[in-house]
Formats: sequence, structure tokens, C-alpha cells
Amino acid sequence: MIDNFDVPRKVGSATVYNVTPVRGGDAYLFVFDDVAFLYDSGYGFSSKKLYENIVSVLGERNLDYVLLTHSHYDHALGSAYLSVAFPECKIVGFEYAARVMLKEGARATMTRLDEAARELKGYDEPYEYIDKLHIDIPVTDGQKLKLGSLECEVISLPGHTRDSVSYYFPSERLMLGCETVGLYAKEGVVMPSFLVGYQMTLESIDKCSTYDIDNYLVPHQGMLSGDEVKDFISNSRVSHEYSCKLIIDGFKEGKSIDELVEAFSEVYYHEDIHNVYPPAAYSENVHIQIPMILRESGLLE
Repeated sequence: MIDNFDVPRKVGSATVYNVTPVRGGDAYLFVFDDVAFLYDSGYGFSSKKLYENIVSVLGERNLDYVLLTHSHYDHALGSAYLSVAFPECKIVGFEYAARVMLKEGARATMTRLDEAARELKGYDEPYEYIDKLHIDIPVTDGQKLKLGSLECEVISLPGHTRDSVSYYFPSERLMLGCETVGLYAKEGVVMPSFLVGYQMTLESIDKCSTYDIDNYLVPHQGMLSGDEVKDFISNSRVSHEYSCKLIIDGFKEGKSIDELVEAFSEVYYHEDIHNVYPPAAYSENVHIQIPMILRESGLLE
């Protein structure tokens, strides 16, 4: 069962708090004796509320780091405001993400999507910190980071995006996951979230499975522990392979893309996913995923 930290609890040496201001722009605060860091930073429009939530936990203590899993607006935009509110805080992300964040086109897209989410969520105040968006510590695959007394390994897991990364803390046997491995749909089912490559996603799942993990944080959803971790990663592999077969078989039977989307949704678009991906965002993603599988299988040009 996923623990979304409705109540703060100990995970290894850390106390973990759900400081999410708005569902869909989820963020988790890890507080150790000598370091405090945030896992992802949510939307831009709700970043001031995120800051207030963090301060309500830390008081006068500083936020030391923000660890970004990738450069999508619902994970990264809040970091820009936090870099102003906590001047000593360092933003960590993959080196590819650092380059993406500086591109005018990417910033325009992030701003547009954040504005659409702001209207959907009913927030009044627009986001005005896009020019502050940056990464202080660009990292690479396999790089070791020192966060206070903790050592963290950066793990590149492309598939959801090209800049998707997880963070593994060997002394804690803790992995902060990324969306490439997928999202919990229901018991035994993991919803595929690949957007840039199906085969590379399978390779990333296999890579993730080689780590010794007691606690695994599923983005947007919360923590899995013990045997649940192995089950989740194993189910992710099975779910991805099943989605591929579902799409290929349906296409060969003559189903249209819309019919394939409906078949895919019956399997994967359950209540827990609704809370993460509203219908418009989900539809946009799955209309990328289905043609991608067909192209990688040689059935579409």
C-alpha cells in the first residue's frame, strides 16, 4: 500500500513530510539531522504555498537542496521560486534538464501548461518566476553526491523524458523514483508513463531492478516499502510488456488509435491515476505512447 505521508513518518534516518500544495504538483520534504531536501517542487503557480508548507516544518532551518527528477513543469517550476525564497538552497537535476530549462521554447511551453493547470485548480495568482528557473548542480549518470553526511547516487532512467533521473541513497536503501518506471494504477498494475521511448523504458526498469531498495518513492503518489518495492518494479515490467502487446494486437485487428486509447485506458486509467493526470493531460500522453509503440514495432512510419 502506498504511503502518501498524510501524516509525517520516519523512513530510515529521515522524517518525511508531504508538503504538496496542490495534487498533481507533488513534493516531499526529507529532513535528516544535518540536511533537509525536497523531492521535486511541483507547479509554478502554487510555489508560494509550497514555500509556506516547507517553512511550517523547518521553521528557521534552511532548505538545503531540491532534487528534481526531470524538467516537466509539474515537477520543476516550483524550484525557481524556492531558489529565491531560500537563497542558499541548491537545485539539483540532470545535466540535460539544465540545458532544457534555459531554452525559450521550453520555458514558453512550461508557462503555458502551468497556466492551464492554474485555471483548472482555481488558483488566482499567476507564476512570475520563469526567468529564475535553473539548475545549480547539473548531474550525470552514476555521479555520487554528498548531501550533508549522506551519499547519493544519480541514476539516469530515460523513457518518460530524456532527462529523467532517480536518486539512490545506499546507506538508507532508499530510492527516490521517477516516472519512467510508471505510476501505481491498482494492485498488480503499473501505468506506463513513457513519452520518449518504449524500449529505453524497459531498459531503465531493468536497471532500476538491480538496486537494493527498502523504500521507493513513487512520484506523485508516495512511498512503497519492503516486498512492495520489488513487486512494483516487477509489475512495471509486466505492465509495460502487456501494454505493448495490447496495442500491437489491437492495431493488427484493425482498431483505430481512438479505439486503442480506449482499450489502454480500461486497463490503466484508474482512480489513483485520475488524481495525477486529469483527463486532458492523460489523453495527450496516451496519444503519444500508442503511436510510439507502433513505430518502434515497425507498424507505423
